Amino acid sequence: MHRPTLLVVEVNETQQQVIRELCERFDYDAHVVSTAEAALDALGCTSFAAIIMDVALPGMDGLACAREVRRRERGTGKHVPIVALTADQTESERSIRSGMDDFLKKPFQPEDFRRMLLRWAYQPRLPNLKILRPLEIQKLKRKPSKPGL
Repeated sequence: MHRPTLLVVEVNETQQQVIRELCERFDYDAHVVSTAEAALDALGCTSFAAIIMDVALPGMDGLACAREVRRRERGTGKHVPIVALTADQTESERSIRSGMDDFLKKPFQPEDFRRMLLRWAYQPRLPNLKILRPLEIQKLKRKPSKPGL
């Protein structure tokens, strides 16, 4: 079965790895790039369930990239959700004004990421039980490990 793909635009390699692992945990593929320009190139080649984009990028920042994405979408009927990643809470309002749909404040918890996916990237025609269940329920359903093994 085809898994939805997220476009992840993040400079920090550690953060890239964390997001990759969370995507895997929740049954999403991640196409990771480090610049806004690479993100715009990727958007020209394929479609994504959502874009998760750092606000602070080298060269063109995430806000300018979001504005460009929205400019390209005008008149097409398309709207790919864009979620800002930012360590600066004050960037949240600027992110929304630039055309982003939401934001995640870094550092974020896996449950915050799951909720973001459920809100912006979930595709009902592709059922995904990993994302529908809160993490607490998933943990409870795991078999306890046997001592001494």
